[in-house]
Amino acid sequence: MRDVTDAGQQPAEPTVRVARDALGLAAFLFAILFVGAISWFKLGSIDLGYHIAYGRHFLDTGRIVEVDPFIYPEVARPFVNANWGSQVLIALAERVGSSAGLIALRSLLLAVVFVCIATIVRRATRGPHWIAWAMMLAAIAGYERFTLRPELFSYAVMMVQLTILLRGLRTRRDWIWLGLLQLVWVNLHSYFLVGIMLTGCFLTASVLQFQMRRSGPDLEERKKSLRLLAGALAIQCAACFVNPWLHRGAVFPFATLGYLKSASVMAGDEGWTGDSAWSAISEFKSPFAFLDQPINIRTIHAYLGVLSIAVLGVIALIAQGRLGAALSVLILFAMSTQMRRNICQFALAAAPLAMVAFSQVKPWAADVAVAARRVRFVAILVTIGIAAWWTFGIVEGRFYYDERRINRVFGAGYNERVFATDAANWIADHADEIKPNLYVNYFASSNTLPWLPKKFRVFVDTNTFAYRETSLAEAYRLGMGQLDHTAFFREHDVNVVLLHCGSDTQMLVRALVNDYTEWALVYIDRHAVVFVRRIMDHVPIIRANPVKQADLDPAKWIVETTGSPSQKALDLGIAAGVPLSLAWHTQALALAEEATRLAPDYHEAWQFQGVSYGNLGNEAAKAGHFDEAERQYTRAVECFAKVLVIVPDQKEATAFVQLTIEKLKELNQLRAKPESPAIAP
Repeated sequence: MRDVTDAGQQPAEPTVRVARDALGLAAFLFAILFVGAISWFKLGSIDLGYHIAYGRHFLDTGRIVEVDPFIYPEVARPFVNANWGSQVLIALAERVGSSAGLIALRSLLLAVVFVCIATIVRRATRGPHWIAWAMMLAAIAGYERFTLRPELFSYAVMMVQLTILLRGLRTRRDWIWLGLLQLVWVNLHSYFLVGIMLTGCFLTASVLQFQMRRSGPDLEERKKSLRLLAGALAIQCAACFVNPWLHRGAVFPFATLGYLKSASVMAGDEGWTGDSAWSAISEFKSPFAFLDQPINIRTIHAYLGVLSIAVLGVIALIAQGRLGAALSVLILFAMSTQMRRNICQFALAAAPLAMVAFSQVKPWAADVAVAARRVRFVAILVTIGIAAWWTFGIVEGRFYYDERRINRVFGAGYNERVFATDAANWIADHADEIKPNLYVNYFASSNTLPWLPKKFRVFVDTNTFAYRETSLAEAYRLGMGQLDHTAFFREHDVNVVLLHCGSDTQMLVRALVNDYTEWALVYIDRHAVVFVRRIMDHVPIIRANPVKQADLDPAKWIVETTGSPSQKALDLGIAAGVPLSLAWHTQALALAEEATRLAPDYHEAWQFQGVSYGNLGNEAAKAGHFDEAERQYTRAVECFAKVLVIVPDQKEATAFVQLTIEKLKELNQLRAKPESPAIAP
C-alpha cells in the first residue's frame, strides 16, 4: 500500500506546486494592477497649492518660507517649516512638468514604497501570493494618504529604512545609509522621528536578546550587530539636528504633539471637540471616531482588518525571534490609535511584516498542511477577484463615489473639485481692475495660491502652523455664518471674495447675496463664486460682469459633465452646491434631479432636492400661491423620505421632514383664513 500511495503522489506534487505558483503569480499581478489603479488619480490634496507656492518661493529667492508671504501680514507668524525640502522637490517637479511632473513625483514615491514592501516579503518567502496580500492590505488601508504631500516622502524613506533594518546591519557602511536617509528625512517632513523609533526598536530587541543569551557560537556576531545598531541610532539622532533650525527643528515634532495633546485635539471624537480649532481637522482624530462615516468607512474597516492580522503577526514574529520587527509594528500601531493620519504608516509596515511572519509558520500535522493549502488556494482566488473588482470600480468611478471621496478622480491633471483654478485665473485676468484684499475660504485657500497674482494674499491657507489658532477659528466661523462678515471684511479691508461652494461656505455665500448693496456677484462656475465690493473703483468690472440667476443654465452644465454615471452624478451633486448656496433653487433642483437619475442611491442629492423644493414652497407661500406651495412641500417630504430609506438614521433629513410637515400644517391654517399673511420663510 505504501508503494502504491507514493507512486500515486510523486507526480502530483510538482503539478500542484506549479499550479499554486501560477495562481500566486496571478494574484501578484492583479495586486500590482490594483495598486497602480488606486495610485493613479488627479491631484486633489487641499494642501498641495501652498507646498507649490512655498517651493517656488525658495527656487525664486533662495530663502525658506518661515513667515508665510501669501497670507495677510497681520495674521502671519514665524514657524518651523519642517517640510521645506519636500516643498522644493514638489516645486521643481511642477516647474519641469506642471501637473504631469507632480503626478510623476507622486508615482515615484509610491513605487519606492511598494517595491520595499515586495522586497521585505520576498526575502522571507518565494511565494508571490504573500507579496500580493501584503500589497493589497497596505494599499487599501493607506490609500487615502497617497496624495502628494510631504508625508508621502516620509512613507518612502521609512520603508527604505525598514528594509535596511530588516536585512540587518552588516558593516559601518550601513551607518552611512541610515544616517543619510535620516538627514534627508529631517529636511523633508516632520515624521522623521519615526526613523529614530524604528532603529530604537531593533536596538532594544538586540539588547534583550543579548541579555537572554550571553553565550553561543554566534556571540561575536550578535555583539557586532548590537554595536552597529547603537552606532546607527547615535548617527540618526545627530542627523536630526542638521536642519535650518538646529535644535528647534529637531524637537519640532515633540512641540507639535505637545500642543495637540494639551488642546485635546488628538484621539478625540469627530468634530470641533477640543479647545483648539485644530480639533475640527479630522486627520488628527482617532480612527475609532469614524467607524460610521461613509468617506472613511473603507479605510477604517481596512485598518481594523490590518490590526487583526497584525496582532497575530506580532505573536508569530515574537515566536520566530523577530523581536525588532514586532516592536516596530507595535509602536506604529500605538501611533495609529492616536490619529487617523497615522493609519497609513502602520499599514505599510504591518502588512508586509505580518506576511513575513505567517509565511514562516510551519504546519504541525499533515492534515493541517492540507487545510492550509486549501485555505491558501481560496484566499488567492478571493484576492484576484477583489483586486479585479476594486480596480474596475476605481476606473469606473464607483469605488470613490461610494465613499463620496470628492478629492479622488481616476486620471491625470488637477481635480477641479478641489482646485478653484478657473476662479483664481479669472481674478488674475482682472487683477488690474480689482482692489485687494482678497478673502478665500479655508479649504480652497491653498489651492488658489499658485494661480493668484502677487498683489493678492489670503486670510489663511491650510498651513495651520503659519498663523494663530484663533485665525483658523475665525475662518471656520465666518464660513458657517457665525461671524458678522461685514465687520470682518471691513476690519481686514477685503474687497474681493472667492468662495468654493460647499457646506462650510453656504451661509457666507447666502449672506453676501443678501448684502447686495455692499457686494456684487461677478463670477460663477461649477465650483466657486466671486464677489467684489461695491465701490467706485469696481463699477467697471461690476458692469462688465453681471451675473443673474437666469445665466446659470443647468442643462448646459449637465451636457458638459463627462465620465461614468457615478462620476457624473457626484460632479453634478457638487455643482448643485453653487446654486443652492446662491438660493437659486430651480437650477439646484435640476442638477440634483439629474444626479439622482444617474445614481438613485445618491442620498445627498435627494436631500438637495428636498431643500430646493422646500425653499420653492416658501417662495410660493410668501407670494400667496398656497396650492403651489403645498405641491412643493409635498415633493420636499417625498425627497427627504427617499433619504431616510437609503440612510434611515440621517438626522438632517429627519429634522427637515418634521419642519416641512409643520409648514404644511401652517399652510392649511392660513388657507382657512381669508387674506392671511404668507407663511414665514
